Amino acid sequence: MKICPSCYAVCVDQKWDFNEPAREKAMKGNGWEKHLCPGCERVARGQVDGVVYLRGDFVARHREEVKNLIRSVAQKKLRKNIAARIYHIEEKKNEIVIETTDRALAERLGKEFEKAYSGHLDIQWQHHSDFARVYWTRD
Repeated sequence: MKICPSCYAVCVDQKWDFNEPAREKAMKGNGWEKHLCPGCERVARGQVDGVVYLRGDFVARHREEVKNLIRSVAQKKLRKNIAARIYHIEEKKNEIVIETTDRALAERLGKEFEKAYSGHLDIQWQHHSDFARVYWTRD
């Protein structure tokens, strides 16, 4: 069994998960090894597969609400895909820029913002790669 020393995810039967009972059981014995999970490997490599730009006066006026939605979407996606992580967040006056390790997470963030707050959504995929730029704007 493998345990990620960074996020403590557990790999059982070649599937990574945040399985606390399995982790606790494994750590009591000697049958486990330290190994970065796919998400932590992507973060360590600096692998960015998506960038989300949240722009407009709405972002400035509702900053905490916006940040809460970012966290909520990221946590839900992480439960489904251990490699989907937020790599970096940069906050400016009327903009938040989010770099993700997974294109689908970037897309999901944009779609959830459009669903929750309307606004304008534009998703651009790079040809021949797994990279997405997501622009959501609301004034």
